[in-house]
Amino acid sequence: MNALRLRRRARRLDRPVSTAVGTGDLLLCGVLLLTATGVLFHEPTTREEESAAFGLAGQVYGYWLVGGLALFSVLGMPRTLLAHLAVMLLSPVVLFLLLVSPSLL
Repeated sequence: MNALRLRRRARRLDRPVSTAVGTGDLLLCGVLLLTATGVLFHEPTTREEESAAFGLAGQVYGYWLVGGLALFSVLGMPRTLLAHLAVMLLSPVVLFLLLVSPSLL
């Protein structure tokens, strides 16, 4: 009975949670992009360190994407699932274009 109550409560909170999840995902993608490029935390000095930073950021991104998809589908939160999927797939493209566009001008 507790599982059904939890699922009903999660469905009622779908709209406010989707906003929070979208904002959190956007911040996470920004931090991962800056970490992978060496702007945050440790600047890679060798090609191996650069590859390791990029690989770690990719792993965190992938696990976060799949974990969120699994969690929100099990909880029955369609708005949050869609917001998570849209932000996680579109924000890396937008953030990368924002970083690259000044160099194109």
